[in-house]
Amino acid sequence: MQIVTQRRKWSTHHARGERAIPCGPHRLGFLNFFATFILIIPIILLANCVGATSPSNNPPPPPPPPNVTVSVQPTSASISLDETEQFQATVTGTSNTNVTWEVDGVVGGSAATGTISASGLYTAPAVVPSSPSVTVAAVSQADSQASASAVVTLGDGIVVSVLPAMTTVPTGGTQIYTASVSGAGSASTGVTWSVNGIPGGNSTVGTIATSGVSNGTTTALYTAPAVPPTPSTVTVTATSTADDTKSGSASATIICTATNSISPPTARIALGQTQTFTASFCIATGTAIAWDVDGIVGGNAATGTIASTGGSTALYTAPADVPTPNAVTIHATAPLPAGGSIEASASVTITSNVSVNVSPASANLALSQRASFTATVADSPDASVTWSVNNIPNGNASVGQVCISGTNPCTPPAGPVSGSIDYLAPAFAPAMNPVVLTATSHADVSRSGVALITIAGPSGPVAVTVSPPYAFVPTSAATLSTQQFFATVTNTTNTGVTWSVQSGVAGQGCAGAACGSVDANGIYYAPIFPPSPNAVSVIATSLADPTKFATATIALASGPAIEKILPSSVLAGAVESFPFAVRGVNFIAGNGGSASVILVNGVARSTTCATAEGCITSLNPSDVQTAGTFTIQVQNPGPPAVLSNPVPFVVEPFVVSEDAISLSAGAPVAAAKNIIVVEPTTAAASSPINVDFIGLLTGGNTCGIQGSPLAVTRPASGSAVVSICVHGTGLDPAFTYAFTGPGAGDIDVTASAVTGIFPNMIELDLQISSATLPGLRTLFITTPNNDGAVATGMLEVR
Repeated sequence: MQIVTQRRKWSTHHARGERAIPCGPHRLGFLNFFATFILIIPIILLANCVGATSPSNNPPPPPPPPNVTVSVQPTSASISLDETEQFQATVTGTSNTNVTWEVDGVVGGSAATGTISASGLYTAPAVVPSSPSVTVAAVSQADSQASASAVVTLGDGIVVSVLPAMTTVPTGGTQIYTASVSGAGSASTGVTWSVNGIPGGNSTVGTIATSGVSNGTTTALYTAPAVPPTPSTVTVTATSTADDTKSGSASATIICTATNSISPPTARIALGQTQTFTASFCIATGTAIAWDVDGIVGGNAATGTIASTGGSTALYTAPADVPTPNAVTIHATAPLPAGGSIEASASVTITSNVSVNVSPASANLALSQRASFTATVADSPDASVTWSVNNIPNGNASVGQVCISGTNPCTPPAGPVSGSIDYLAPAFAPAMNPVVLTATSHADVSRSGVALITIAGPSGPVAVTVSPPYAFVPTSAATLSTQQFFATVTNTTNTGVTWSVQSGVAGQGCAGAACGSVDANGIYYAPIFPPSPNAVSVIATSLADPTKFATATIALASGPAIEKILPSSVLAGAVESFPFAVRGVNFIAGNGGSASVILVNGVARSTTCATAEGCITSLNPSDVQTAGTFTIQVQNPGPPAVLSNPVPFVVEPFVVSEDAISLSAGAPVAAAKNIIVVEPTTAAASSPINVDFIGLLTGGNTCGIQGSPLAVTRPASGSAVVSICVHGTGLDPAFTYAFTGPGAGDIDVTASAVTGIFPNMIELDLQISSATLPGLRTLFITTPNNDGAVATGMLEVR
């Protein structure tokens, strides 16, 4: 097809853009021409012709110029980028056949749409423009209104491929991609790179940059992000720079090789030593990692400290002292880009190689002598120790004391100390000799060193005992009534004593000769008349230490008095009669109505009294068939009849239990078998004793009645005396009193009488030290005749 444009010149007196329509023969011919096509326009034109018939209004115009027409060959073309196409322009109707060439309205074209020379040679652009079709036009230089054009379609055979097509890349890792461009002809084979459509990528999906170009191929280096994106597969695209509609792609799956853990996961670290830990997280480079020990950021002196030494490493320093427990947990925490955080942990066991040495390792000291001892602690930055003597912190006056070096009087350390201390020997040699001086590491309390110290001298303060501690003595008559007492003095070479007597109840009873007398050999001489109260104390006082003494209690009686019964108990169910003897004083010898008689539950039995100190009868099987308690008394004939003190006789239930102990060749030994042998009788006297209540004694004779258990507090150091009052039946200071419990024997008890308040009440002075173990205690009471009473849970040491 040929595009021809004709342009005619009309009258110029009309406005721009309007054209005059000529009349006359030419006008009519023109009208006739258009009338064949348009039926309405002739009416308008005829009306115009009517108005134009006046020679005065429209003089005849000159003849019209010839029409200029332009044609272009070829009228269309399809070419590739950077290729050429020759166009020819034909101009008619004018002698000036020159034309001006344009591409999309731009004279000579442009780099974007292609260029055209003055001779009509069109050169396609190197890059496909936004519209793949351009218009090449030839415009007449004689008449710019005359032109012709051709359509040029730009095309290419570009194909872009990217290798490798699929790959896996670790976080922070790299991958080289190669893009090949074919079918570009002479066009550029360059490409641009993008990741997920983002030119050059970014920190979230990874980045890519050209690394080289050679022979139509382009290489690029892809760097994966520090954290896998979501989704974890990204698309790497190479787009042709010649034709941005042509591209090739490859996929990359980002994986995280980090283990979200701490290395090493476990460690054993000695006191004061260090260990480097490394955290493995899927986090961006430069992300700060927080470290803690047992939840404490940076740790502390007790659990150990940890400090970052790099992007993912930290240095842990074990504490100087073994913590409790000795295992700690190290945490590493890092924030995630999407929010939240990630954490890993490692377990650390604190080990100890601590050793403690005490020098000198042994010593011999005199009473109250001082000596210096030094503790050396190895394999620990903490050189301090705590000191004890026989497991008593800082010791006490009984076993010796630990003192801060050079202090006088002795000042014990308030806590762990380093270096040397002084040991001050006690004033008396302790019962456990030598004593053990122990230095225990503050860093590791399971490690200690010891020194053995032998104390030369008496094993304790002067002590005096008198036996028998309790006696019934009749008043004197024609013949003096006597009782021999013996004094024993310990912890001194001077064992001499002085003897004296006084009333057994302070402020009451006898005084002077009315109490009787005692000679230098300990023989007591009873008075003729019994005092009221009838208790007399015989006292032995040490010559070596007059502050130390012991007392025996005498009950003066003018009537019969039972001291012991034989037996004091039997098992129920005896099958035959057995003799029953009573020992005491002031019995009337003989038998029958003129002699003393034994009463069983107030009923007289046939009795024979061989002497004034002993009577005997028989008990029958019917008396002891069932368990129970009888009351035994001796009655002297009257008038009036005189009764002795009542004494209980106990019939114990007969319980039979059997257990076979089987032995064999395979098991020739049997252990942990308790064998209980019940003694049917005792050879001791029986005394009716029991405990009613217990309380704190204040002011010498004020007894506070407290509920049991009675609570006493042990001192923080050293020892203290706590006085308590105990009330019951038949209690006497001459009995033995002891508290048992968690630490049997760790409470010394001294008994004495209490006056001015209830009868049958005694005072117990308890020696309690800081080493006394806490817990409930049971009071055991034993008479001189080995009868006993038990008061369970009466005392609590706190």
